[in-house]
Amino acid sequence: MAKNTYQQSMLNKSRGDKFLLVFDVPRILKPNIPWLQDHSNTSFSSDTVQFSIFGTTVPAINVPAVDARFSGSTYYISSHNKPAFPPVSVKFNVDNQYRNYWVIYQWLNLLHDQVEGYDVTGRLSNIETNYQTDLTVYGKDEFNNNRIKFTYTKAFPTTVDTINYDYQKSDEIVSGFTFVYSQLHTEVINF
Repeated sequence: MAKNTYQQSMLNKSRGDKFLLVFDVPRILKPNIPWLQDHSNTSFSSDTVQFSIFGTTVPAINVPAVDARFSGSTYYISSHNKPAFPPVSVKFNVDNQYRNYWVIYQWLNLLHDQVEGYDVTGRLSNIETNYQTDLTVYGKDEFNNNRIKFTYTKAFPTTVDTINYDYQKSDEIVSGFTFVYSQLHTEVINF
């Protein structure tokens, strides 16, 4: 068993947002987000968005077994087949300029434009690469170091949650979104 050399418990949750969501902005979305075009802002990358999230679920991995009949008996073999991954939801605090919420809202709005609809023939030559991107969730330890990395490939949002205003509470405004994806890749990060 490995010895714990830290002075603090590995299970200590000193912060509520111990996960970071990072993704490259899809090409079709960049012209629709005004502050992405502001190249004078050196603290904001026009290619990548980061969300400090406090809630998500890593989906279960399911590779069903198949029962095989042989010589009057039944034994199990792997199906070597995974069903489609379920959608993933994340929860985040809305930043004070609503930028993290607005990116997801605009992304969904492009998938079904409120004025003219989504023009797959006019604006897109390769539909998947224009509106899909890889979303990466980093799990952090108590010292804010990345410890695990979940990469969801060819992802795009399907819903954005409501924003509930309640000025009788001092809590931050919370929202979230749900996304679908093609594959999930997991990596443990050592330093």
